[in-house]
Amino acid sequence: MAVQGGSVARRKLGIELRKLRLSKGLTGEQVASHFDWSPSKVSRIERGQSPTTPRDCRDLVTLYGLTEQSQVDALVQLASVSRSQDWWHRYDDVVHKQFAHILGLEAAASSVLTFEPVVVPGLLQTARYAEGLVLANGPSDNEDHVRRRVEARMLRQQVLAGPEAPRVHAVIDEAVLHRRVGGADVMHEQLLHIAEAASRPNTTVQVLPFGAGAYMPVQGGFITLRFADAEDGDIVSVELLARTLYIDDAREIVRYRDAWESVLSTAVSPTDSLDLIVAAAKETKP
Repeated sequence: MAVQGGSVARRKLGIELRKLRLSKGLTGEQVASHFDWSPSKVSRIERGQSPTTPRDCRDLVTLYGLTEQSQVDALVQLASVSRSQDWWHRYDDVVHKQFAHILGLEAAASSVLTFEPVVVPGLLQTARYAEGLVLANGPSDNEDHVRRRVEARMLRQQVLAGPEAPRVHAVIDEAVLHRRVGGADVMHEQLLHIAEAASRPNTTVQVLPFGAGAYMPVQGGFITLRFADAEDGDIVSVELLARTLYIDDAREIVRYRDAWESVLSTAVSPTDSLDLIVAAAKETKP
């Protein structure tokens, strides 16, 4: 996998260091004790949540007995890149730190699976729809903060451009099609944008109809990132009111895989979903 930024490098390095640690039969606590670190430091490094200095990386691979110089150099280079800043650092004041970590990894994902029961998924939002959400969620924000929040959301969508763009599969509740964020005109534009996005070869949109009844993920939406290398494992993001949950524990991931399969089995086909989206757009036509 090509290194595309600090977040991607941190995750890739963390995965490799964890493999090396386990191959030596060491626990995170033992490694932390050896270097007089806190156990949480080892955990953050292996989960890709903290940048690693080249010096710390060399010390770790030495402890783990890695002697192949080309492999050592590659990991040290990853450590160096892991300290670089991703685009979203320019928006630290308006983007949750936990969610920013997800933004840094979307570009490296092979697939982005997103389920939304309340709003249009961020990767499919128009600027005016995004502004409506920002104004609703942060009514006390000043004009500049609103502008920067919307700008960050639009920049995020650049991940969908280019030959290595991830495949996006979105499932949205039918209620999202009828919740008029920003008014009828804004919603009309947004619905047409979803319909257009659904025609792209790397984007699938399905609707969970009103008649579907109850389904498994009753507590809200989530995003799953999947990577080309199966050993990298999935990452799940759950956005809450004041923070974002970052989930990479294999046992929890299984539950979200089950939840995804549940909504997929309940949603109507992409073709029937497009019919529902177009019909909703006609209802909001000025």
